[in-house]
Amino acid sequence: MTSARRWIALAGALVLALLGAALLGWSIMLHQEARDDLTKVRAQLTANRASSSKEAQALHSVQQSVGTVRDQLVALDPGVNGLADLDQRDLETVRAAVQAGLIGSLADYNTAVDQRTALDPEHDATLEQLRQQANAVITALDAVG
Repeated sequence: MTSARRWIALAGALVLALLGAALLGWSIMLHQEARDDLTKVRAQLTANRASSSKEAQALHSVQQSVGTVRDQLVALDPGVNGLADLDQRDLETVRAAVQAGLIGSLADYNTAVDQRTALDPEHDATLEQLRQQANAVITALDAVG
């Protein structure tokens, strides 16, 4: 493999790693926004407890919705942590590829690239699962609002 190809592959791998890190940041931001929304809803529910019986019935309905939101948020945690672990493994394989490229070890470089490529399906599946869970949180929040 020529030096230019190695640099191109390295740059591609680094771009993918940065994209993975950005996606992790985005998913964590969504998670935090959903938690903030949940906190606001809880405060609103507390204020409504002294209301009429009709409002009490409405409050009960909202509390059920908040419970759904809470359940959805709890379901996000393992996925976010799993994605972070995958991103860390991805970063490690990119670093290994860079080191192998710098020392000129084509076999080690190819091994690192193969390991990184093998992470793609698991990363994609985890990301899709998080996307679906985030959509479920949004749907649950819409039911609250």
